[in-house]
Amino acid sequence: MSTESVLCSVEAGHARVTLNRPEFHNPLSDGVMSRLAAVFADLRADPTVRVVTIRGAGPSFCAGADLKMFLRVLDDPAALTAFIRSTKTVFTAIERFPHPVIAVVHGFVLAGGLELMLACDLAIATEDAMIGDQHSAYGILPGGGSTVRLPRRIGQQRALELIYTGRRLTGREAEAYGLVLRAVPREQIEETLEGILTPLRQRSRPLLATIKSAVTTSVESPKELALEREQLLVTKFNAANADSAQGAQAFAARKDRK
Repeated sequence: MSTESVLCSVEAGHARVTLNRPEFHNPLSDGVMSRLAAVFADLRADPTVRVVTIRGAGPSFCAGADLKMFLRVLDDPAALTAFIRSTKTVFTAIERFPHPVIAVVHGFVLAGGLELMLACDLAIATEDAMIGDQHSAYGILPGGGSTVRLPRRIGQQRALELIYTGRRLTGREAEAYGLVLRAVPREQIEETLEGILTPLRQRSRPLLATIKSAVTTSVESPKELALEREQLLVTKFNAANADSAQGAQAFAARKDRK
């Protein structure tokens, strides 16, 4: 078995990133963060990649930070600050990756594992996954984005409940909250993922990147500014992209046949 803490393979435009410390439920350490940063830098430079999935080897997606490491840096403000900053940098790099990133989660998805999932565009889960922010149960403030990304995903009230209480949601409950896109039996997770990947493989890379940029920016901007930017993107992208012209012609031909 590979000793790499994070594995990555690319096939037919699909980059498969796997956290690979299954015996410890794939904890996040400074080494894992460094490896994730390197992996996503390489994927950003790969002209074939159009979608990335992140998953965990073994029984869980990710149960949070490496506790031994975290206890070691807890009394060292400089080391703690460095780890929190590296976490922010890596999760932001995932969030800002120019193409779709999908978390495929099962088992424990806790604390930093939840925050990693939240940095992804989409998440699908097994029905029996256990998903939550455990920081407050141990007297710790979240430092990987829960207080920012969680309310944007599920609303302020539900986010506060989960952060205040540390309550774990099943995959099915997380779907009802809007925290994950879909929750399915474990044996159906690959089929469900394939249902998402299939249309993405048929879209052009520039189109996927532009959609992600437009939606991400609109969430973070005032409505009127976002609408203006959308108009500029449409004019710039559609006028310069051959796929847009071909798609419009195909759509017109379909309408003519009706």
